[in-house]
Amino acid sequence: MGLDLIVSWKANYNFGSLAATLAGNVNNMYITDVNTDLDEGTFFGARERSFLLASAPRSKFVLNTNYNTEKFNAGLSFTRFSDITLVDFSGNEDLYSAKITTDLSLAYQLAESFKLTLGSNNIFNRYPDQQDDGDTEAGGYWDAVQMGFSGAYYFARLDFNF
Repeated sequence: MGLDLIVSWKANYNFGSLAATLAGNVNNMYITDVNTDLDEGTFFGARERSFLLASAPRSKFVLNTNYNTEKFNAGLSFTRFSDITLVDFSGNEDLYSAKITTDLSLAYQLAESFKLTLGSNNIFNRYPDQQDDGDTEAGGYWDAVQMGFSGAYYFARLDFNF
């Protein structure tokens, strides 16, 4: 069971337009029964169950804001990922606490057909909670959680329209 919510706002002013969108979902997923004639522990044990439940975490919220003029655009986004628990290869529970990541992009229309965008996803280089036993799915410090485990990603993009 879950609930999705989206609220949007946009306004035009003489200095440009402002927009904001809040989107989120709240989930309550649980496993009550496993119907199999096979060995449940091998094919759908605690580890696999934890990954399935983590695929629909308790909540995720995103706030996107945008400022736009004829030649300039700025976007700022905050994403909050709820906590999740995964089971590692040793059978230990690995808790990943709730995190907030921040994305930023700045764009300028250089000419009618060219736009330059500079930005970053996860600009403050947030990582999932480190797991020290090395028994994660990825074999390192983190499992493949919603926010990823690569830290910040910076980019420059040149758009051509023709």
